[in-house]
Amino acid sequence: MSPDILLFISDQHAPQYQAGGQMPVDTPNLAALQEQGTAFDAAYTPCPLCVPARMAMLSGLSPYHTGIFTNNDTLPQTTPTFLHAMAAAGYETVLVGRMHFIGPDQRHGFTRRVAPDFTNSGWVRPQKTLEQDFGVHTQTMGYKWCIDVVGGGASPVVCYDDMVLDALEQYLAQPHSKPQLIVVGTYGPHFPYVAPPELFLKYLKTAQLPATWQGNEPWLNAQQRNLQEPNTRAEIVLACQAAYKGLVEHTDGLIGRARAAFDVFTQNRGTPALFGYFSDHGDTVGEHGIYGKKSFFEKSVRIPMVFAGSGVAAQRITAPVSLLDLGPTVCDWAGADPLPEPDGQSLVAVLRGESADADRTVWSEIVDKLPQGGWTYSCMARHGQQKFITCHRDEIHNQLFDVIADPDETTNLADAQPDETAAFAAAAARRVDFAAAEALQKRHAAAAAVLAKAETGAGGDDRERYRDYPSAAKEAPQYCVTNLTSAPGKSQTYEFYGLPDVNN
Repeated sequence: MSPDILLFISDQHAPQYQAGGQMPVDTPNLAALQEQGTAFDAAYTPCPLCVPARMAMLSGLSPYHTGIFTNNDTLPQTTPTFLHAMAAAGYETVLVGRMHFIGPDQRHGFTRRVAPDFTNSGWVRPQKTLEQDFGVHTQTMGYKWCIDVVGGGASPVVCYDDMVLDALEQYLAQPHSKPQLIVVGTYGPHFPYVAPPELFLKYLKTAQLPATWQGNEPWLNAQQRNLQEPNTRAEIVLACQAAYKGLVEHTDGLIGRARAAFDVFTQNRGTPALFGYFSDHGDTVGEHGIYGKKSFFEKSVRIPMVFAGSGVAAQRITAPVSLLDLGPTVCDWAGADPLPEPDGQSLVAVLRGESADADRTVWSEIVDKLPQGGWTYSCMARHGQQKFITCHRDEIHNQLFDVIADPDETTNLADAQPDETAAFAAAAARRVDFAAAEALQKRHAAAAAVLAKAETGAGGDDRERYRDYPSAAKEAPQYCVTNLTSAPGKSQTYEFYGLPDVNN
């Protein structure tokens, strides 16, 4: 009998933020899932950015092979995804909520969608429309302005995610004849850093400044320095951390709802079940002076990955794995034909109790734009306890960390261990032509610009984006830190209101 499968993908969840983690959060549903199934403690995203990570996940191909390094890009229709493979095997492939597809193809192998996306689907992002939907939170969806409104109150993120779970529960309450592969996509705990008030205040009481919050490490590379928020303050870091923890706890509640509804669904059908939870990337939440994603620090590049269900062993796996492994694993578990030459690998044997490959090297990569112009390739390699980071044309700031002994990545070992650093650098150069990756992104950016102009002239189709937000979700939160001068190049001034004394 074909198993029914539900995959829950959140957005921007650093796995260190959970019960028993480095940054404790009350996540009883995730804890139960990990206790009953296989939890991968060293899972990494192929790119610490939404669209490249998701397109790599779906296709099983690294960003270097898809050519997708930014959020303004998409897979061509001729690139199959593991959803196509599952549909070919007789599955109904159902998308409930977010996947961040760009352009007219909003399926890429999904046979149906039962809840819209959070993000607009076009090549342009109309400012007026976004302001109508998100109000004061419009700018704070992006990392350069994400700390402009922080606190406890209503937000578009919580509103949207609750809608997604309502749609899932309604779908699972209906009869379905085909075997089901259901992918649930929420937007939280992605910023804006605004959590339900009671959760924000709960975690504000215990928030602590990370050791690296001022971001003054001399070994930071050019790409990392470009991501830094230069005007951050201690009170803002604490408020962001409290809000993020609150969003993680809210997401945990949604995981519990999804799993409970799926359990009833499969029990009624008498089918084997596989439930998986993961995220596309993490969030540094102020460490090294950086908020959000795009860096290769652990809280940005590591992701949660856990599976539970019929035949899944109860265990924790410390060997590195990749989000690229998701498609091969799902196809293998369901008996579907694999995609041709994926960069990921099936983890089915591991899920059934066999040992993971402890000698594996897992990679993550990005091509980013720097202030002086042009594109710069950066990548990360994780092998054993060590993690290597390099930035093209800034190799003098190569980095090597022991992420087990130094989880906050405060000590760069590159100079102290030159042989290991050189070996990683040579492996990175063999794997990817850095200049070729930058040229590839330049071509993709030029193509996206043409498509954006065409969409502006002809009009975009944004019917698959959720827009039914209540007015309270568009207003400043009840407890808030607000930037009064949110303009590039201007000195930032913050107003704090409704907040308890963060030192008490």
